Amino acid sequence: MPKMMHIDPDEFLLDTFRLGQRIYEQGFRPKHAISIWRGGTPVGLGVDAYFRSRGVHISHTTIATASYTGMGQQGQVTVKNLEHLARVICPEDGLLIIDDVYESGNTIKRIVEVLRERARANAPRDIRVATVHHKPGAMKYDELPIISVHELDAEIWIDYPHELADMVSADDPDDALIKAKSETIWQLLRAGPTAPTKLERSGGYFAPTATELLHDCIRLGVNIAHDDWRPDFLIALWPGGVVAGLPVHEVYKYTQKKRGSTRPAPDHISLNTLSTRVSYQDEIVGVHYLEERINRDDNILIIDTTFRAGRLVNNVITHLKELLRRNLDHERIRVASVYYNPNDETTWTARPDIRRPHYYLREVDCEVIYPTSVHKLGDPRLLHETNPALYEILWGALSKPQGG
Repeated sequence: MPKMMHIDPDEFLLDTFRLGQRIYEQGFRPKHAISIWRGGTPVGLGVDAYFRSRGVHISHTTIATASYTGMGQQGQVTVKNLEHLARVICPEDGLLIIDDVYESGNTIKRIVEVLRERARANAPRDIRVATVHHKPGAMKYDELPIISVHELDAEIWIDYPHELADMVSADDPDDALIKAKSETIWQLLRAGPTAPTKLERSGGYFAPTATELLHDCIRLGVNIAHDDWRPDFLIALWPGGVVAGLPVHEVYKYTQKKRGSTRPAPDHISLNTLSTRVSYQDEIVGVHYLEERINRDDNILIIDTTFRAGRLVNNVITHLKELLRRNLDHERIRVASVYYNPNDETTWTARPDIRRPHYYLREVDCEVIYPTSVHKLGDPRLLHETNPALYEILWGALSKPQGG
């Protein structure tokens, strides 16, 4: 077994902002960015947040790939959800491809090949790759510039905060690898389902740390995995829902492995619900992948991290109904959210399909500010109080007096 390096959630959050800082300070201003679902999406959130803090907004969405077949193994790469980018990109547009780690580069190579095949003369000339970790000794594809925070030896297996299923082994029934990763996570997986609770807050917002949010997402995943209802498709909404989507998907795969289930894990994809370009406003980016695959007898789980009025969730459901028509049974759609605010006062002009999530962990009556949503704090001094290390990355150099 390769040597394993466990990644702390709070330090990983800082590294995603450090990566954004490196890209920005190199002078690259991409017009488009794609984060690779699954591992690249939390990295993309941090990179995007850093650029936002500098007043730079990127047309940012996600794509999905399938390649890993097990620990230290990689199979043929397939690419999902690249159609929209191929339609809107231009040769002069800078493109940033974001992932958690650059190893062989086979995934990146295939993404670039597919993009060039589909965009043809419109393919971008300036494509760069950004990852938190880079293994130069494992690299086979080196056409593109790579920006990274850490370089590692090729034989190291990186255990990212959300990862669980690859650490399950038949000869390790007590999950020693997961316990070594985090005893808290190990206990959460063994504790079984928990009832939703109400979060009592005295302030105007709730800002969980990266570790606290991960633990809540795993609790939600445990509740879903222990239900008799089984999803065939898991849809995480970008940007907010990917934070919950990754651990929920991992917990589901973990539970299947522990049960010895032969049922395939849910097909998984992230859909962009954030209108960052005019061309994004009339569609849910990535939904056409589902149009070709969902059948009437499929169960669909849509994941967001906070459910308020459910506007984004119901917009996705409306698009699915319009595209799939009789190929979709909307009674088979369920919604999961870590946090649920039942007191949202949004006014609807039409009756929504979903008024509350089927699964949620905590009921809240305030704004939930995720670790990467630092712009919602408004005053940087609040970030200095809650996460001084992140404040230093974002504002430390700017707040220090300049020498004469």
